[in-house]
Amino acid sequence: MSRFHSTLSRRDFMKGLGLVGAASAVAPAFHDIDELSAAPNNTRKRAWWVKEVDHPTVDIDWQMMARHHGFHSTQSAAIVARYFGLSDYNAQTLPSTTERLKNNEPGYQLRDVAFSSAAGTWEGPLGFGFGSWRVTGGPSSNKAYLGYQRVSTPEQLGVPKWTGSADEAAKMLRSAMIAYGASDVSFGELHDDHLKLVGTHGDNISTAFYPPKFPPPDTVIKPQVFEDVPVGYVDEKTGKHVLPSKVPLYIVTWSMPMPQEMAKTAHSQLMGAANTSRYRRDEHVTYCTLEFLRGLGYHGYSDTNYRAIPTGADAVLQGLAENGRHTIMALSPEFGAWCGFFHLITDLPLAPSKPIDAGMWNFCHSCGQCANACPSNSIEHKGDREPSYEPYPSSITPKDPALPGLGWDKPTPGESDYYKTGRKTYWTDMITCWGYRRTVDNCLRCFPSCVFNSPRGAMVHDIVKATAANIGIFNSFFASMHEAFGYGVVEGEEKELWWDMSLPAYNINSIVGAQHGGYK
Repeated sequence: MSRFHSTLSRRDFMKGLGLVGAASAVAPAFHDIDELSAAPNNTRKRAWWVKEVDHPTVDIDWQMMARHHGFHSTQSAAIVARYFGLSDYNAQTLPSTTERLKNNEPGYQLRDVAFSSAAGTWEGPLGFGFGSWRVTGGPSSNKAYLGYQRVSTPEQLGVPKWTGSADEAAKMLRSAMIAYGASDVSFGELHDDHLKLVGTHGDNISTAFYPPKFPPPDTVIKPQVFEDVPVGYVDEKTGKHVLPSKVPLYIVTWSMPMPQEMAKTAHSQLMGAANTSRYRRDEHVTYCTLEFLRGLGYHGYSDTNYRAIPTGADAVLQGLAENGRHTIMALSPEFGAWCGFFHLITDLPLAPSKPIDAGMWNFCHSCGQCANACPSNSIEHKGDREPSYEPYPSSITPKDPALPGLGWDKPTPGESDYYKTGRKTYWTDMITCWGYRRTVDNCLRCFPSCVFNSPRGAMVHDIVKATAANIGIFNSFFASMHEAFGYGVVEGEEKELWWDMSLPAYNINSIVGAQHGGYK
């Protein structure tokens, strides 16, 4: 069945609002050729309404923060299980993919299942397969942490290591990483408050270590420590990951957009393929970058002790994204909510990137499309509770006590066992979210429903985003028109229309931000 589309043209729609002519009123102006030539050109070209600012648009209280366990999240099964009770949690099952396949359900047909299964395989440093080096309890490896270490170092070549300014280093590394497959790259200094984001441990905790088997061994949770050493390393016997404490360190964060048209089929096998695509492609970016740093005479440390640093926080602090209504979302001005972020740590001095204000976090206050799309009613709706520094409690009362030790028996006041405090935001009930995803379907409808996922092909989208960034009074109206113009999640047989689409490589727009080579 065809979706409803408005007969009102987009241009007439904008003219009706009086915004077509008004767009020029908020456009940037250069007063002379010197001012124009002085505009920065060593970064990706972003829309003019994406403004650099000194502080993120979301309020942050660094005094509330402290280093946390990286598995302090609902991706740790042991945390979610205590809310439902271990036996009930283990009894939760999704509908059978095989039965959906036999029933020829849209999004679960044979070609969808085959495509999704193949999309999640790649060759990682520890072998072939999906997430081979990120799995909970997986082995710790210097190769996974430091890179393959195949590229010759300057010392081995008998030449000095690369030297240059922090700005030159940032420009050089950004160019290399975009060539390796990153969409955009940002940088930050790892010191002072930023150190509070470094987790004390990494990987998630499965129910295999539920009390009385709690806590799990260090080989599973991979401690992240700072030591007085010149170069970081992994103790492969204990799982300890070490960063040098007296060497200046820098965070490198990059965006990895995912296929938008696949995402609209949520949930389906196609949506699953879209979600895993970022990990497959990131393997190339991460390990090529680590080898590049080695070839320059520097060191890099990857995120093998998974979630040692929250990449969404880095993306917001370093200007790749803004905070979103859904607590786990970071919104990219270029790709909206359907964009992954990754990071590594290096001792190459890099000029830090600044946060941005593109009006997105402000827009989220007037929107709520992600909450409307949420079948488990987990995301805070427009008009309900206001942003808060204190996480809202889950609507599900835990059946089991808090996990003992590791900080959960004495949490920071007002803190949940699956959120880190410090920002003033809306707090999604991730317990009910995971309960739905474990019993009904894997969902993720919130991500493709975001207004900022809208395509960039028509000028009207740029006008809307520019207006939202500068004039907030139309935000609620723009949010309501998102579905009226046919965007958001598709249903039924429309999920299978993806197979008939003509889309670019990787199903993403890879020329966003380009300024040279005819790709403007």
